[in-house]
Amino acid sequence: MAEEAEAALVECKNNLKVCQAGLEPGALAAAAVVRSSQLTPGDPRAPDWPEGYGNLLRFPFGISDMKALKAVARELWMPDGHAADLGDEDTPLGFALRRGFRCASEMVGVHPVGGPGVRFSAELWESAQRWCLDQASCTGVMLYVGNSTMNCHHWCGRPQFCDGDVADASGLEESEEWNLWSRQSHAEAS
Repeated sequence: MAEEAEAALVECKNNLKVCQAGLEPGALAAAAVVRSSQLTPGDPRAPDWPEGYGNLLRFPFGISDMKALKAVARELWMPDGHAADLGDEDTPLGFALRRGFRCASEMVGVHPVGGPGVRFSAELWESAQRWCLDQASCTGVMLYVGNSTMNCHHWCGRPQFCDGDVADASGLEESEEWNLWSRQSHAEAS
C-alpha cells in the first residue's frame, strides 16, 4: 500500500510540473534536464563553460612548451640527475663505462636494487654497484639512459645486472637506451 501511495505521489508531482510549465503531457520528458555528458558537441542545451575555465589548463611555471616542461619535470623527479649524466671515468668502486651497450647475459628477473617508479639517485647507483660486487657472478650493471617517459618510469630507478663475459664484443649488444658499467675485476681477468 505504501508503494502504491508513493507511485501516485510521483505521478501527481509530474502532472503538476506539466501544468506549471504549460506543457502537453509527454513533453515533460523532452524538457527534462539532461546531463552534459549525454549531449553532443554544439547542443544548445549544453551549459556554458565555468568562468576562468581556460586558466585551469595552463602549464605550470609559465612554461608553454611541453618538451621544456618535461625537462623541468625530469629535473624535479631526479634531483641527482639521470644515469645518462654520469661521467665517463671509472667509478671509485671499479666499474668502467661501456656507453651505448647492454650485456648479452642479463640476470633476467634479478632486480635487488630500486624498482618501478623509483628515482635514480647517487645512493641507488652506489647500492647497485655494491650489490654487484657482493655477487661472484656479477660482471656489470646496466642503467637505463633513454628518453621514453614510460620506460624511465620502469627502469630509471631499477638497474639490471650481467652475469656473463662483458670484456669483448661477443658479450655485448648495442643499445641507444642503456649504458653498461662493467666490473673491472671481471673484465681484467678475462
